[in-house]
Amino acid sequence: MSEEPDYSPGPFSAHLGFRIEQVGEGGSVVEADPGPEHCNGGGIVHGGYLSALLDTATGWAVHSRTPDDVAAPHVQISVQFVRAALPGTTLVCRGRSISTGRRIASAEAEITQDGKVIARANTTHAVLS
Repeated sequence: MSEEPDYSPGPFSAHLGFRIEQVGEGGSVVEADPGPEHCNGGGIVHGGYLSALLDTATGWAVHSRTPDDVAAPHVQISVQFVRAALPGTTLVCRGRSISTGRRIASAEAEITQDGKVIARANTTHAVLS
């Protein structure tokens, strides 16, 4: 009998309240419900929180294309903030693995809130076998 993979968030993602909703077929869906504690002084969701969500979704997307014993840490992330995210409404982040080679992988992700794009990212990962 094969064991189900563990797609639970790591300690940092769990601390931020991220939920891993889906992982597989080169993609991932990670959701979060930002609260006032995740906001900057202007009352909008902090860019670091959004970046961490993008980082998490791209990491899981790449992980879905690598064997369980292979690490693929981020070596680069480029984030574009499109509009402000507001606390109290769910953020949905969809990640997609673009390519996974023997040494390098790339991925992209997009965060939406109420169907509107909030931020997107492109990432590069080192594939460590």
